[in-house]
This record gives sequence, structure tokens and C-alpha cells, in this order.
Amino acid sequence: MANKYINSEFLDKAILFAVKAHANSERRGKGFPYIIHPMEAMEIAATLTSDQELLAAAALHDVVEDTNVAIEDIRKEFGERVAALVDAESEAKITDVPEEESWHTRKRQAIERLGRASHDAKIVAIGDKLSNMRAIYRDYMQQGDKLWSLFHAPNGKPDHEWHYRGLAHALCDLAGTFAYKEFTWLIDEVFGTVKPELIDMDEYELSGDGFTALSYNHADGKTMIKLYADFMSPEVPLRELYTSWHIADMGLSIPKAHRYITDGKRFGVEFDRITPKASFARAISNEPDKLELYASEFARECKTLHQTKCTIKEAHSVKERFHSVINKANILSEEEREKLHKFINEAPNDDKCCHGDLHIGNIITDGEKNYWIDLGDFAYGHAYFDLGMFYLACFANSEEMTQRLYHISNSQMADVWDVFISKYFGINTESEKQEINDIIRHYAALYMIEFSTRVEVFPEMENFIRKNI
Repeated sequence: MANKYINSEFLDKAILFAVKAHANSERRGKGFPYIIHPMEAMEIAATLTSDQELLAAAALHDVVEDTNVAIEDIRKEFGERVAALVDAESEAKITDVPEEESWHTRKRQAIERLGRASHDAKIVAIGDKLSNMRAIYRDYMQQGDKLWSLFHAPNGKPDHEWHYRGLAHALCDLAGTFAYKEFTWLIDEVFGTVKPELIDMDEYELSGDGFTALSYNHADGKTMIKLYADFMSPEVPLRELYTSWHIADMGLSIPKAHRYITDGKRFGVEFDRITPKASFARAISNEPDKLELYASEFARECKTLHQTKCTIKEAHSVKERFHSVINKANILSEEEREKLHKFINEAPNDDKCCHGDLHIGNIITDGEKNYWIDLGDFAYGHAYFDLGMFYLACFANSEEMTQRLYHISNSQMADVWDVFISKYFGINTESEKQEINDIIRHYAALYMIEFSTRVEVFPEMENFIRKNI
């Protein structure tokens, strides 16, 4: 069958322009014509868009930086949009110092510029950066650390890691795409698992607390960080960072996640700061007469979440999570362990999204839009598992703990749950509500068992577990 006709006159013109501009130029140290690189960059961009102006910009992305072509020539031949995209990809030259001395300045400026760039510019950039990273990976597999002496970076491999992880941070809007996944995978293959960036806590102010993490606002007002307690594994925030990128790609509303960070002892994630903002828990505390409104809104958001198919290949299932929990829990007898494994196996299966730490403190609002937060335990499975966590938050804490975590009383939490299950399940009678409670409380016990693996067991915790298993 013949290929479908597409008018590619504009893109063809850009390709021919790039071929002519890069004629007789070698890709440094590769032994093949330079034009192969921009053609690969264009092919990568084509996995993200069919917009011929973006593809043309990918083909032309190096002609201003590496040939005698001026940006005015691009503007004249291909228009303002393509010229702006090519200009965004062209690294500023610093001519008054040797290239090795200016390397950090040029790369830092390029990273900062890319971070501020438009989504279209980032599509063009990922083509260029992934093509470069593919080449580095191939050469590194063949040459090892001898490779770094071929570049101008003064400190070799550590400089290149800083550069490419900075690019990954700047391009995180594209997280979830195949191109971005390949880019970050290659970075980890060459440089090892991502390392947290050290932050200066003098720049942050405490803004919120929780059982497993504290949040802090940056002095610039634009970002905030979530630092996990020191008893939490450093893998949890790293998983939350990657998971947040994928969740955003699925269309769920969350604050934009940026980077993996540490204060030297604790580990966490940096996010966009949502302002003004309040968790649903804080909103109910501030306006108790709106309890029913926020509980109903929470039910609506949860239904949307639990109806969304989880497309994250790396996501774990909630059943796997709790089988592992049961195996680690010293508080359980072998008979209880066996009983709980059986309960998990017989629980309903599903491939939908589960928050993993579901409660009214982990959803925030700016008054117009709601955002899920604290996604380190995000998984897929049946909603009953998620609702078990919310049940636990509503009924298993002391009055003091509920006030500290959710800023409202235990009786108010019970009222939130009552409204929530009515709206979530579409039920009204007390017998229907009791039936739901009798189901969900067993799932709540699984979360309490998990807490027992992290902290010292106190009598109320053990009583809840024994009562509900």
C-alpha cells in the first residue's frame, strides 16, 4: 500500500537548508557527517509532535551555533516561530576566556534558559539532548572514563553528570514521554543512580508537618520541599519524584515536581509552591461549616483517581506492597500472617490508580483547582486499599494526633468519613454505611501493621490491629 500523502514542503526545505549549512562538517570524533545528528534530533522530536515547524527547528537547531548562518537568516527563510525555537537551542558564546574556563557558565546559562523555555522549545531540545546522550552512552560503553578527556569540561565526568542531570531537571515537563524516559535511563546508565542535591535549609521556612515528612517553603516564594523523616528510606522520595512526573502525564492534577534533594540527613523532593493553598483538612479547620462541601469534593476527586487506569509501568501493586508488609511485621504471629496473606490474595483486583496515603491532608486547593500531594506510595489496585488508609486517618488516632495532623477533632473526622462514603458509594442508610465500614476497616488494619514496621508499637496501635484482623 502506498504511503499516505503529506505536504512536507516546509520540512523538506529546512532539511535541505541544514544539509547545506553543515556540508563537509564531521560530528566531532565520530567519523561521520555532522548532519546525522540534527536528523536524529528531528526523528526524536517526531515521536512527540507532527508539527512541521517544530521538526524544522530540530533539523536546524545547530546551524546558528555551529555554522556561519545567522538567526536573521532563519527568520527570513522559516519565520519567527522557527527562528525563536532555534535561538532557544543556541548556546551563548563567551569569547573573552578559554572554552574550558567558560564551560560551567555556558552550561548553567543554557540549563536555566531551557527551564524557562516553552513546551515547544523543550520538544526541540529533547531531540538534541537525547541524541547527544545516546552518543555518550555508546562511546562510554566502548571507551570507559577515557571518553571524558575528549570534551572541554574542566572536571571531566562529574561536570558532565551535573550538566545532564540539570538538563533532565529543566526538561521534566516531558516526563512520561518515551523520549524523556530514554534520556533519564541513559543518564543513570552512564553516571549511576541519581544523587540528591544538597540544599541550604537557611533558605527555607517550615510550612507543614506530618507523620512521615515535613514541608518547607523557599524564600523565593516559588518552590517548596518535602523532607521525609530520617526513618524513611531515601528511595521513597526518589520514587515520589519519578512517580509525580508520570502521574502528571496521565492527566491527574499535582504540583510540578522538580528534583531529588537532601539536607544532609533527610531526603526529599522539590515542588512548585501552590499559592494560595490549603489542604482540605486545613480548609475544614478554617471553615467548619463547609465540612460537607469539602468531604463531598474529596469523594469526587477520589472517584476520579480510582477510575483512572494506572499506566506507570514501574508502579507496584497495592497487593505486592502489603504482602511485603505482612512478611516484615514482627507484631504478627505466623497464624495471623497466613490469614492476612489469604485476605490480600482474595481481595478484588484492579489496575486503577491508588494514592497510597489517602486522606484529607494529602489534597490541597488554591480555591479554583485541587492538587494531589505526597505521592511516594502511589500504586495500582482496588480502591478498597486506598479507602483503608482514609478510614485509618478518620478513626484510629488519638484526639491529640488528629489535631496535629489534620487540624480538626476526631468527631469532625468521623463526620467527614460519613459524608464521604455517602457521596463516594452513593448510599444513604445507616445499614449500607455499616456494611461499607465492615469491609474497609480490614484494609485499614493493613496500614496500621505497616506503621508498626516503622515505629515503636503503642497499645492503641496494637488494639486497632487485633480488633480489625
